[in-house]
Amino acid sequence: MRRDLSFKRICMAVLLLLLLAFSHCQKAASLISGQVHIEYIFSPSMKKSIPLAVALPGGYHKKNAQNRRYPVVLLLHGYSGDYSQFLKLADLAALATNFETILVCPDGGYDSWYVDSPVDSEMHYETHIMKEVLTHIDTTYRTLGRAGRAITGLSMGGFGALRFISLYPDSFVAAGSMSGILDLRVFPNSWNIAGRLGPFSKFPNRWAQNSPVNLVENLKGKNKGILVDCGTEDFALAVNRAYRDSAAVHHVEIQYEEYPGRHSHAYWASRVKPHLQFFQKFMKRRREK
Repeated sequence: MRRDLSFKRICMAVLLLLLLAFSHCQKAASLISGQVHIEYIFSPSMKKSIPLAVALPGGYHKKNAQNRRYPVVLLLHGYSGDYSQFLKLADLAALATNFETILVCPDGGYDSWYVDSPVDSEMHYETHIMKEVLTHIDTTYRTLGRAGRAITGLSMGGFGALRFISLYPDSFVAAGSMSGILDLRVFPNSWNIAGRLGPFSKFPNRWAQNSPVNLVENLKGKNKGILVDCGTEDFALAVNRAYRDSAAVHHVEIQYEEYPGRHSHAYWASRVKPHLQFFQKFMKRRREK
């Protein structure tokens, strides 16, 4: 009986050591490849906690990097998505490490359109992103602040990214859009836009004033890096071309690209890395000037 108990104790001790070793290896692997944190930050404007994903570069916590500050890229999800959408499209931990950039995935609600809704008093996602999220990131992590901050997004998120840089040009140095809904007026009955801005038939000016295609002129002379792309089989192709043309009319330099693809996860997954490459190169050029 005593031998059996001793044997069991030995087995338990060995198992515990193996588990500790495995845990250590997992932690080490996480530190090497980067870390993704899921956080909940309280929103005073909406009086609730809202999730947020943050991917840190693998070397962020190393002793020799304690005084280093990093650029930040916000990734805005699309309609019906949430903060986890980009986590499913790309290995953000690896990308954060490779680009030495903090990647931030805010939650914009199911259909907020990233605005402070004039018709729904509970929707303040513009305030949430531009004040609450940015303040949280800059006070919690070692960032470069405005000088090293970019924003991009897909579909509804592309709309949000280009709208934000147009309305708050001092908050970002660059922005991007993948398959963005860049002129709301073309889609008067879609995606509950009316639930955020009111019906198009009653508030056409409000829809026009919030559409990036009409806001791009705000970027004239601002020296911002703007990347806009869309799939050639995407229903949003026409509004993306309209944004390109509006930028040309207002003498705003942008990088516009089209690729084979639809309004789909496959297309967006192929575009995450190129957007980060664009931001990295643009920020480098700004530093070298």
